[in-house]
Amino acid sequence: MILAVCANPSVDSFWSLPALDGGMTNRSNGETYYPGGKGIHVGFALRELGKEAAILGIWGGQTGAWLKQECAQQDIEVIGPTVEQWNRICLSIQSDSDWDETELLGRGPTIDAPTKKAFFQAYTHFITEQQPEAIVISGSLPAGLKNDCYHEMITAAKPLNIPVFVDASGPLLQHTLATQPYSIHINHHEGRELCGHQEPTKIAQWLGDYCKVAAVTAGADGLYLWVDNKLFNTYNYINPSEITSTVGSGDCLFAGLCLATLNVEDVAFWAKYAAACGTANCIHPQLGMLKKTDVDTIVNTVTLKELTV
Repeated sequence: MILAVCANPSVDSFWSLPALDGGMTNRSNGETYYPGGKGIHVGFALRELGKEAAILGIWGGQTGAWLKQECAQQDIEVIGPTVEQWNRICLSIQSDSDWDETELLGRGPTIDAPTKKAFFQAYTHFITEQQPEAIVISGSLPAGLKNDCYHEMITAAKPLNIPVFVDASGPLLQHTLATQPYSIHINHHEGRELCGHQEPTKIAQWLGDYCKVAAVTAGADGLYLWVDNKLFNTYNYINPSEITSTVGSGDCLFAGLCLATLNVEDVAFWAKYAAACGTANCIHPQLGMLKKTDVDTIVNTVTLKELTV
């Protein structure tokens, strides 16, 4: 069992628009809806890859009820408090215009003190009683939770010797670094803002001072993975016509990395498998999802280089 923490779940909506004209009425060619939020993407990816998963979230209103139902259909255990305010809705636009791949992210509910307490109680009870093999904490926080949230969660897991994987950015990650989680994932844009380094190689090395496994994704330049003073870079060409959306690719990559570290000793394979999971999401029409059959094929096509540091 792996626990995925998704404090701010969302309903992800994919809208197809021929164009988007500001100040005008725009009609889509169709909309689709998927369970979203980084932690939900992680949980769904783990389940598709054959791993039992549970998702901790704060579930709000009608959107929250739908999200829990979708998780249940995938045999994913759902824990955490419910609130009246709806979980957020996030839009991803597919268009032939400059608006292609534009994301509009909802804010989500505002969390009060009793809900915050219930959220942390659900977390501590689960990790104490269920002893998950790993914890993946990722994504943004709803209003009402402070930037020390992940710090508290990692600190609670330390005495249980459960490896914690963190995907966060900005002040939320800054407050987390001192806890030295097992693994951290950020993209290169977030890394530049965090540490000031421009190159993904330098960002990965810098992160390595705060975790055992540092993962930096850099778009078409692939994954940079820092493990045991070794730096790996992966590359896997995808025909642009095969890409449906990149939304959730980093989440699927991180889920694959988590699973690989638990099952395989070869750290080079960790990088290849993680990259394959991220790529598999890109070619799947559903946002933030992958297919195991695609991963099993793609992993054999990933080019891996060990870089000199």
